[in-house]
Amino acid sequence: MKRFYLGILALVVVVWGAIPGLAQKTITFWHYWDGTNKTAIEALVKEFNATHPDIMVRCIYIGWGELLPKLMAAAAGGEVPSVAIGDLVWMPKLVRTGILKPLDDYLGEIAYEDFYPEMRKIGTYEGKVYSLPVSANNLQLFYNKDIFRANGLDPDKPPKTWEELVEMATKCTDPAKGIWGMELFTQPTGEGITWQFQVYLWQAGGEFLTPDLKKAAFNSPAGKKALQFWVDLIWKYKVAPFAPWGLFGLGKAAMVMDGSWMVGGWRPGGWAPLTFDWGTALMPIPSDGQMATNMGGEQIFIFKTTPEEEAAAWGFVKWLTSKEIQLKWDILTGFIPVRESVATDPVYLAWVTTTEPRLLPFIEGAKYARARPAVPQYPEISDAFSEEIQKALAGLTSVDEALANAEKRVNEILSQSSK
Repeated sequence: MKRFYLGILALVVVVWGAIPGLAQKTITFWHYWDGTNKTAIEALVKEFNATHPDIMVRCIYIGWGELLPKLMAAAAGGEVPSVAIGDLVWMPKLVRTGILKPLDDYLGEIAYEDFYPEMRKIGTYEGKVYSLPVSANNLQLFYNKDIFRANGLDPDKPPKTWEELVEMATKCTDPAKGIWGMELFTQPTGEGITWQFQVYLWQAGGEFLTPDLKKAAFNSPAGKKALQFWVDLIWKYKVAPFAPWGLFGLGKAAMVMDGSWMVGGWRPGGWAPLTFDWGTALMPIPSDGQMATNMGGEQIFIFKTTPEEEAAAWGFVKWLTSKEIQLKWDILTGFIPVRESVATDPVYLAWVTTTEPRLLPFIEGAKYARARPAVPQYPEISDAFSEEIQKALAGLTSVDEALANAEKRVNEILSQSSK
């Protein structure tokens, strides 16, 4: 009799596993999105779980400052999630841990070429793909239309060149009222200075590191042109202050370069709605320069676990990065599309045009967005670079000295880590 019941139990287990929806694989998904983005991802995970009865995704929020240490701890033998997202600048460090699942065998199931080329580079290492783009943002120009009007400028014609930026910033600067023509990120030191300066460097035709990523490349004619332009805005033209960040939001600067996420923050109903009329435009470039901006956002990746868990994890990643879901995600969050097919989709463009046309320059600019160097030492490099550049912005060193000192420090970091 005991054997009979054991046999029945075994049969039940087999049948249970064969019925769709009954043999459910649970996977964990770590992310740091908060606010509106957290609400959006939780809604999408709920939708996935409802439409994929064989997979249950547990969505786990971990603060931005805590996620990378937790991921690195997982790489060292700690708790490993099935799926996680990471900031773009984390990816070089993460892919070198050796515990991310290569995605190459899966890429035939998706339109991989639909992701923007620069975004595809982020998670690629030694010829293998370890992550997919899942969100994006970039930097473009914000301008105060009220200040433009007050100074006789057309509020619908922002500057297109560096030369026009200087001209308009000069007209808008009013020391008596404490209003500046242009706000630059001059402090604090760190990624803020580096990530904003790289835009001007690329526009001038320069590069941050050499193609092999082994040496600094910014101490060049293009680098000197870009840094001299920043220094001149502060000290020669006197249209930008050497001051802490945040003047534009206070109505004290006519123009600023900032990220696409601020469209949602500064619009009515946002977390810091502005009290003045404002617009956006593609960042001005040198008259002999090229379009460029800096790329931010996240990539999604899978940890090496078991074949069953990895397959379930891929099912979720494939779904979340699909055109249909990315279109929903971008509308819900205001992120810039990572897929060209979403950026050109009539439904998406209709939504942007009718709901928030100030996102259009960021969408157009996505094709010109560039990734920061994919080196694991990037945070240390950024800190060293910004410290030297800030000295030139403060008038403490010359442009040549600042770039030479930054080059020396960056090369030392790169050479030490390669030993």
